[in-house]
Amino acid sequence: MNSATQTTSEPEWRRVGAEQRDLKRVRLPDTSIELEVLIHGDRLSELTPLLIINSIDFPMPPSTEFCEQMRSAGYQVIFVRRPGFGHTRPLPSALMQKLEVKHHAPIATEAALIKLLIDALGLKRVRLLGLGTSNSICLRLSQMSDAVDFVIFSNPLFNPAIWDVIRPAWLKRMIRQTVLSRSGLKIAVRGLRAVLRRDPIWFYRQFAQKSAGDIAYIEANLADFRNAGVFLQQLEPDLYFYELRSALIDDTEWNPDACRAMNAVILSGKETTKKWKESIVAEAERLSLPIMFADAGDLFVPYASPDRLLEALDSCPVMAAQV
Repeated sequence: MNSATQTTSEPEWRRVGAEQRDLKRVRLPDTSIELEVLIHGDRLSELTPLLIINSIDFPMPPSTEFCEQMRSAGYQVIFVRRPGFGHTRPLPSALMQKLEVKHHAPIATEAALIKLLIDALGLKRVRLLGLGTSNSICLRLSQMSDAVDFVIFSNPLFNPAIWDVIRPAWLKRMIRQTVLSRSGLKIAVRGLRAVLRRDPIWFYRQFAQKSAGDIAYIEANLADFRNAGVFLQQLEPDLYFYELRSALIDDTEWNPDACRAMNAVILSGKETTKKWKESIVAEAERLSLPIMFADAGDLFVPYASPDRLLEALDSCPVMAAQV
């Protein structure tokens, strides 16, 4: 059973606002550090844990309908909202400066924190789902934790064509400002906050305009996307810098030797540009990782195509050996 193991101290749970469904703030054992966690069903069960780590673009858990579909297929959704993306403190500012980001210090720190959570909860046979900018953390976490059996890198950003698919054009310009200079960072964050204050749903519809599947997921979960817009307004500029600089510049070339030893698959949506698809296939080949495409979705491809996600999960070699 995936219940918490007997350790010298156990994680301390504290419920957050009711608008966040069943998210709770979890203080990691013997630390002052908190993470926000959703365990679908509220209690750990015998089901295989599906551990989902948020990306910058959507710091909210998946819909209840998605979680129920996963439960019916034998997986229990456990969603982790990373430090600074909700009601918890971000990483120290010193960790999110240019040199530290270049050397992946904040990525390694976040991976280590989530490993502490896995250990505290006593999770085993974990299926890890990375989303967008969290894929870099999932890569390091899978190398740190023996409890992680299988990783799905969903919509990874290690793609030479990444700048070609950012839509709309004004958002691309804003992101470039964010990662290239500190003065540009401040201007871009102020502009993004203004857009999100006016109409977060309009922002997400613009951001997801390439994908009918993403748009359909947004329209079916408007309250979650409004809440996501609130959280994005509250992000510290240093967190924007670290997140976007890592994803778009400093962590775009993964080590193929590390990937060859992994049980992992890349999941990407077809609702994107031809150049993106060609580039991600080439990168998957370089890393010796299998790749699966879903008919619906792009940014939110696992949520827009849950059936395809389940096919990816069931491709896990450990799972196949148990059948």
